[in-house]
Amino acid sequence: MQNIIHIVSNKEWGGGEQYVLDLASRQKAEGISITVVCKPVEAIRRKYEEAGLRVLALPLGGALDVRSALALARELSQLSTLNSIHAHNFKDAFTACYARRLSGCKDVRVVMCRHLTRKGKNTLLYRWLYRQLDCLCFDSELSRSEFLSTQPTIDERKLRIVHTSVVVPEHIEAVDVRGKYAIPANAVIAMFHGRLDPEKGLDTLLEAMSLLNSPLGPTGRLRSPSEQEFSILNSQFSIILVLLGRGSDEYTAHLKQKASELGIASQVIFAGFQHSVLPWVAAADVGILASTVSEGCPLSPQEYMSQGHPVIVTDNGGQREYVIDGQNGLLVPPGDAQALASALNRLTTDAALRQRLGQQAREDFYDHLSYEHFYQQIKGIYL
Repeated sequence: MQNIIHIVSNKEWGGGEQYVLDLASRQKAEGISITVVCKPVEAIRRKYEEAGLRVLALPLGGALDVRSALALARELSQLSTLNSIHAHNFKDAFTACYARRLSGCKDVRVVMCRHLTRKGKNTLLYRWLYRQLDCLCFDSELSRSEFLSTQPTIDERKLRIVHTSVVVPEHIEAVDVRGKYAIPANAVIAMFHGRLDPEKGLDTLLEAMSLLNSPLGPTGRLRSPSEQEFSILNSQFSIILVLLGRGSDEYTAHLKQKASELGIASQVIFAGFQHSVLPWVAAADVGILASTVSEGCPLSPQEYMSQGHPVIVTDNGGQREYVIDGQNGLLVPPGDAQALASALNRLTTDAALRQRLGQQAREDFYDHLSYEHFYQQIKGIYL
């Protein structure tokens, strides 16, 4: 039987931990024996155990943590067969490589997935690690290029790119967002979901919403008096923004205050954190990712695409590798409220465009972005 050990060392449950849960569960369903090594954090350990996965709790302190390496080496020695150790960051890759050497299990393959867009380090210690790794997998071409921008000493034949994906259930019952918040039937629901954080471009998003109601309008053209009056009277019925997620109390309060100051408080719904986001995503008309930082392979646009919704995303991250402007979504520059407002206006006022982009988005997701497509590709890093 094939054996794979996953190492995940964060102290809180987040996207990385869910990524490991989805992948390990899929591998287990295929008959692979899985062990998840994590920190002794009850909330994290319980999640993996509830999924029927074997869990080993270790300190996982990084490159200088010999204790964890020794414990993992003992674990390797006790397994009858072992194919791979899969680390999900560099500090855990050190633990995996140390354990392989200490155990004497030379045939064990150590692989790592890089989920961040960061420059590669080229210190003596990292050069040693790069030699030990059998495969370093990136979630986008952007992440790979950024890593290589510092010319780290690594055999590029070890590098691979596999776009991350999301597990989409066959049947999703949409939340009745319109009924829950008394949203008119003719209003377009634009939605963001994720961490409420400045780097997600939420200030720009609120400013863009306010521009839809301004005398200049989203295109910068001065509205006629009749157009101004129509916009002011009916803006609450044209587009509603739903923000789904949690942030710091301070930043959340800032966003609410800003929405009020911009005169759009009645058009912005703070729906809070939801354990299952896809039923909410299914109820949206348009998905938005306005990040001001470069993300490797953000998953929220894919979730909207899977439900047949067009997306508006910034063009500064890995999302531009699968969101094609004018084909399955719209691309805008980061931090540009005017461009974002113009994109929102296009999708709000043109139902046919929303339908065309949304239909193509769904087709693209299931053609080459689905979780099954991802899984068939990720299997290659273990070979």
